[in-house]
Amino acid sequence: MESASDHSDDRKRASREATEWFVRLNNPLASEETRRTYRAWLMADPAHHDAMREVSELWDALDRPAAQLAATGWHRVTDRPALQPRGWLTGGFRFAAAAIVTVALAGGVAVWRDTGMLDRAFADVATRPGERREVRLADGTTAFLDGDTALNSRMGGELREITLLRGRVWFDVVADAARPFAVHAGRVDSRVLGTAFGVDREAGVVTVERGEVAVSDVEVARGPVRLAAWQSVALQNGSLGSPVAVDPEQAMAWRRGLIILDRVPLSHVVEELGKMAPGRVVFANPALKHLTLSGTFRADDPGAVLEALQSALKLKILSVPGFATLIYR
Repeated sequence: MESASDHSDDRKRASREATEWFVRLNNPLASEETRRTYRAWLMADPAHHDAMREVSELWDALDRPAAQLAATGWHRVTDRPALQPRGWLTGGFRFAAAAIVTVALAGGVAVWRDTGMLDRAFADVATRPGERREVRLADGTTAFLDGDTALNSRMGGELREITLLRGRVWFDVVADAARPFAVHAGRVDSRVLGTAFGVDREAGVVTVERGEVAVSDVEVARGPVRLAAWQSVALQNGSLGSPVAVDPEQAMAWRRGLIILDRVPLSHVVEELGKMAPGRVVFANPALKHLTLSGTFRADDPGAVLEALQSALKLKILSVPGFATLIYR
């Protein structure tokens, strides 16, 4: 007898294969042999039909980048012979061109569904969505990276510098009075000698666990905001706000694998989902971003967050695992 976990695995596999077929069939140079193979796959299991329908419906419902990629009519098979290239557009060049188009299309789909792919590719240290990782930097500092996080590290000279390209990191900094430790995260700069603190680049938030941190806005000429233990500061309305006290259990819950939401706008919930699992999340109506959600969730269970959106806010979810999720009402 098939278990629930086996059924879930089969569904995920069908969704993954359907997404791969979607990309291959979007290639305008897809061969008739490719289409025959696709039809055989489609007929092999009723679940394949359902998976392909979900991918197609989701793609049609998503925003303009997806619609542009899907506009080639991949699902329509024609009996008309394809135009044959002439002269030097034959042989190896044609196959090379087909390969380039396929790679470009697949790459476009990949980057669209995973906006952090390029940042992670060029980072010294990175984690994928759903992955958390602890690393030791060259100076001995410990860095704990949340999901979908990327950073570059430069430890030479008189300054230890970290550039946080995306995501969220907690640092336990080795004290070195001769070399301050600096973290650049977009507009927000943080400098310390030895302390423990967290930086969230997308939220523009710095939170101190131990010691003191000086936080500056690189676009505003004013003195730094100084934070003590269990204080936080964030970019608000285009500038750094004032230090506020934070709840230790909530502020660093993500390090323990928990996501604690307290009347948080869905725009922030989507950012958390991006750290928890691969795939892009899209709102059918941008106004839904302003709804709020509360609850405590495990960082490895994005499905629980989606279920809460459905039960608490009466929203509807259309999802292809690892590819994209549409939230609508």
